[in-house]
Amino acid sequence: MYSHIQSLSSLKVGVIVAVCISVPMTSLGMTKTITTPPPVSGHELSIESITPADVFARVQLVRKELDDLRFEMGKPKSREIGLLVENATPHEVFFQAKTLNQKVARLVAELTEESEVGGTEEDPVDIRPYHVWKKIDSSLHRILSLKRQLGLPLTNSEALADAETTPNQVFFIIGLANTQLNLLLMHQFSPKDAAELVGLGIEYTTQLLREFPTAPAPAPLPLLERGRKSWNSYDHLIDCYMVLGSIARDSNIKMLTLAPQNLDRPDIQSNDVYDLATLVISELAYLHAHLPHIPPPQPVSLRGPFLPSHVYQQVGGLLAQLKVLQQQVQFHPEWLK
Repeated sequence: MYSHIQSLSSLKVGVIVAVCISVPMTSLGMTKTITTPPPVSGHELSIESITPADVFARVQLVRKELDDLRFEMGKPKSREIGLLVENATPHEVFFQAKTLNQKVARLVAELTEESEVGGTEEDPVDIRPYHVWKKIDSSLHRILSLKRQLGLPLTNSEALADAETTPNQVFFIIGLANTQLNLLLMHQFSPKDAAELVGLGIEYTTQLLREFPTAPAPAPLPLLERGRKSWNSYDHLIDCYMVLGSIARDSNIKMLTLAPQNLDRPDIQSNDVYDLATLVISELAYLHAHLPHIPPPQPVSLRGPFLPSHVYQQVGGLLAQLKVLQQQVQFHPEWLK
C-alpha cells in the first residue's frame, strides 16, 4: 500500500555503533551517567554535517528502544500507518521531533513519578537537520535513562540509513514513533487534550488576524453538534491545513503538502486528532515567527468534560478564523514583510 514508505525497511545497514553506557546500576532507581552514541555515519555533530539520513537513523534507534519498553509494559504494537506528506520542510520535521520529546517526557513522568520537564528553550530561527537530530537525541537520552531505572539492558545499536533519505521519510518515521508512544502512555491524549491544542491554534490565528486592521472581530464558536466522531474532527483539521497551505502560498512561505491519506475513518481516535493538530499548530507557529514583535500565545487550558463533539466545535471555530485570515492575506500578500 505504501510502496514509497515500505521501501524504508530495506535501507542499507552499515557500521553498527553500540550505545555507550557506564557501569551497570546496582539497584532499581539508581542511575549512572547515560551517554548516547555519535551518529553512526561518522558525521561531525554540526549544522553543516548532519543530514536527514542521520536523523532517520537516530529515530529508528529510538523506535527500537520504544519497542523494548512496549514489550515490558505489555502494550500492543502500533499500526505502521502515519501521516503521508510531500515537500516536508525542516521546521515541520522539527516540530514532529518536539512532539516526540514531549511525549517521552510525559511517559517518563508517568512511570517514575518524576516531574515532567517542560521545554522552555526557544526554537532555532533557521532550522536544519542538525536541530532535529539534537531533539531526537534528547528523546533517546531520556528513554535510555528510563530503561536504566527499570533495570532493562541497553543493547540496541544504530544502523546506517540510506544517504538519499528525504525529509518526507524522516517526518513519516517520527510520526510512527509518536503513534507508538500514544499507546505506551497510561493517560492517552483525550478529546480535552485535542480541544486545548486546537484552542491554542485559535489563539495563534486571532493574533495573526490583528495584523489586518480591516479584519472582522473573531466570531464565536459554531453551535455544538452532538454525536460527532473523532474522524469528523480529523477531516475538519485536514480542511484547516488546506486553508493554511493557501495562506502560505499567498504569503510566499514554504509549507508541506498533505498527500492522500489511507487511514480508515473508524480507526481514527483522539490520539490521531491530537497528532494532526500538532502539525496545524506547527504551521501557525511558523507564520507567527515571521512577526517577532508579537509574543506567542500561552497554552490553552479548558474546563469541563469534553467529548469528540466539543473537539469538532473547536476545530470549526479554527477553520472559520483561518478562512477569514485567508481572505485578508489574499488582499495583503506582503503582510509578513
